[in-house]
Amino acid sequence: MLDLNQDWNALPSRQELEDARGSREMDAPPSPDVQPPWEIPDVVAVTAAVSGRIVREVDDLPTRQYALDFDSFVASAIDSIEAGACGVHVDFGGIAAIEESGLSVPDAYSKIIPAISQGTTRDWVRDANILRGASFAENLFPISSGLAETAPMAPNFPVPWMEAAAQAVTDKGGRVFFSIHSTAEVDLARRLILSKGILPSPTCWIILIGYPYDDATDRLGTYLANPKAMATELIQIVDRIREIDADAFIQVCAAGRAGHYLATQAMLLGLHVRVGTEDTAYRYPHRDELLAGSVEMVERARVTAEALGRRLATPAELRHLIGMEPEPTLDGASTSRPEGAVR
Repeated sequence: MLDLNQDWNALPSRQELEDARGSREMDAPPSPDVQPPWEIPDVVAVTAAVSGRIVREVDDLPTRQYALDFDSFVASAIDSIEAGACGVHVDFGGIAAIEESGLSVPDAYSKIIPAISQGTTRDWVRDANILRGASFAENLFPISSGLAETAPMAPNFPVPWMEAAAQAVTDKGGRVFFSIHSTAEVDLARRLILSKGILPSPTCWIILIGYPYDDATDRLGTYLANPKAMATELIQIVDRIREIDADAFIQVCAAGRAGHYLATQAMLLGLHVRVGTEDTAYRYPHRDELLAGSVEMVERARVTAEALGRRLATPAELRHLIGMEPEPTLDGASTSRPEGAVR
């Protein structure tokens, strides 16, 4: 501070002090490297949830590219993998043509997952729902059979079931992803499962907010009414997860009307994304245009990622990010399959 007890005529002017410190005008900025680079990973893991159940109540559907039976499910999964998705979520819940086919839960998974693998030369991380079936054995069949490697699990199911499922998936070398629909479920995951030391590090999370629901829906995913609500809700959930595990692997579902906007926000935050017609039917939050299918979402995610300086992760990179071993074969041995170039 200048000494105000002195003769003010002797004190330096603002310009003198500016000159003394080598002050810069805005048209003569310092080198850009005074701003350190952000901690944003180069790769973004983009997986696809290809079920078409989101449109099962839509009349006069203008496209037949939604997965609503065995053949279209397999075809949509293959197309998504070929477009660059490093994994596919296999869940046929709500698809009448599959659930009412007469096949058991194990038979349905045994039909779908190998068919996808046989339809592409690319490697892919096999994620499967473990809620279907009339017994614990049927619930966990995708994992215990070696057909699937990862599985999502909401953290408010019966605690003994969650403990056993988490242990079974871990023992098989797979990974459980906590499916989070609100911040409350983050704390449930911490208290009911993570505090018991069952799961390895890093912990894995998949955020599913913005999903459509009404008074009859048994699970409420936070409604995203506007862009600010989307950003603040996502950041709040991510902050709660990072408080538990600073190195957590976090993936965000492109769900609801704001699907691609939500995926873009996730990429801006350095997170990973899951896209596909299981969670949304809309191209944009401000229009009623329906997506052509899951492959369109994968392609749009790739273009957005590249525009943000990121690239789509390979399946091997996804497995590495979540702490898994290289891809297993169905008998448990490891193998190496050609991945092909991500387009």
